[in-house]
Amino acid sequence: MRKITKRFPGSIALDNVSVDFYEGTIHAVLGENGAGKSTLVKILSGIYTPDEGAIYVKGKRVTIESPMKAISLGIAMVSQSPVLIDRLTVAENLILGLRKYGVFSSPKKVEKTFAEIAQKIGIKVDPNEEVWKLSYTQKQLVEISRALILNSKAIILDEALTYLPLEERRKFYKYLKEFVAGGGLVILITHKIPEAFEVASKITVLRRGKLVNTVDTNNITMDSVREMMFGERAKEISYERLMDGTPLEPILEVSDLWVKNDFGTYALKGVSFTVRRGEVLGIAGVIGNGQTELVQALFGLRPIERGSIRITVNGRTYVRPSTLQLRKLGAGYIPDQPLSHGVTIDYGMNENIAIIPGYTGPIINWARLEKLSKKFIEDLAIVTPGSKTPLKFLSGGNLMKTLVAREIDTAKNLLISFNPTRGLDEVTSVKVRKLIKEKVVRDKIGVLMVSEDLDEIFQVSDRIAVLNDGKIVGLFDAKTADRGEVERLMVM
Repeated sequence: MRKITKRFPGSIALDNVSVDFYEGTIHAVLGENGAGKSTLVKILSGIYTPDEGAIYVKGKRVTIESPMKAISLGIAMVSQSPVLIDRLTVAENLILGLRKYGVFSSPKKVEKTFAEIAQKIGIKVDPNEEVWKLSYTQKQLVEISRALILNSKAIILDEALTYLPLEERRKFYKYLKEFVAGGGLVILITHKIPEAFEVASKITVLRRGKLVNTVDTNNITMDSVREMMFGERAKEISYERLMDGTPLEPILEVSDLWVKNDFGTYALKGVSFTVRRGEVLGIAGVIGNGQTELVQALFGLRPIERGSIRITVNGRTYVRPSTLQLRKLGAGYIPDQPLSHGVTIDYGMNENIAIIPGYTGPIINWARLEKLSKKFIEDLAIVTPGSKTPLKFLSGGNLMKTLVAREIDTAKNLLISFNPTRGLDEVTSVKVRKLIKEKVVRDKIGVLMVSEDLDEIFQVSDRIAVLNDGKIVGLFDAKTADRGEVERLMVM
């Protein structure tokens, strides 16, 4: 990629970036939120076209105007969120995605090929299983299999391994190394520097749309890479346990909760727990074990079959409160689907704050909202041309920062959060965790934090509950919890 420039309204996502990717290499691309990582690989995979610059494949200049063109050149991308149709089987999804490329018209043939690849990378999935029955991990591995079935020479993983459990990640790392040993290329976009060092031989660092450097992992330290990514802000990174809260009276009490998923089967099977003021209860578990249904039911976004949810504020208890009641009671919500349940991307930050009850009355005080937006931008270093810029022009990480900043501020009594640092860089992730814990200790709010990142769970939580197959299978004091036991309960 030579002198690649890409502009969006009000910003330059990439500014004269040049980088070489070699066959036989796992090449990581790192950078803070808004650095231009995803834009770079979306250009390479045909989703975006560059405003300036050129792309060469094996010395020949090419124009990649669509994903189909990229695949014809042997380039396939797997994104962080699986794009599968839940009501179809695995094989039907694969056929659907492959026929347009002239590959595999026979379901039996694709089943056989999928089985061969599944064995190589350690997937235990029946190709005739309906996708809605699969865990997030299984769905993501199916997406990765599709790229391999296409006989891709270059596979781009855009945060695609972020939430895979450690055991599955390591199995897949082994396969990736075999893939590049056979002449393949893997481009790995990740926020996790240890992951890059574990698997990649080269690292390219972008910062604010510019190339900082491309280095060999054998010739540089993690601390040096962090300095390249964040400058002086790298000193803010720490994974020590955060301050302990002082648990007070219960604010959220859940008893014998039964909730169905979108397909009519029970996702939660008699879940009970309590969140107290002044503490964080972390919910650990492999995605697909009822976490999504739990947070949606708690915030009034999914019907409850039986059981109770009780919120107590100022001495008054509310049973099964609605979403509007929760908002009026000072509850923040970081949802499982930030775009559909969190923000509206066609409007700017000011409007996205204004829609939350409590920030506005009969008359909207836009000056106050503008001041609040500027505070959010400063607190989390949100890269945006301004508070009125539609969120659709922000990177995924900066869009997430906007949502998180608003919801932490909104949470006057309770915060229900699902992967609160999803897609955030290291510095911002640590900052968000500190902001949440500071609010717990200072303002005595209660926090329920569902996260697939065990480092996050152990850093922030006062107590840890493990959710597996829709049931709480373990409850631990975070200070004394054995990580190995927590991981065992997650996957048993």
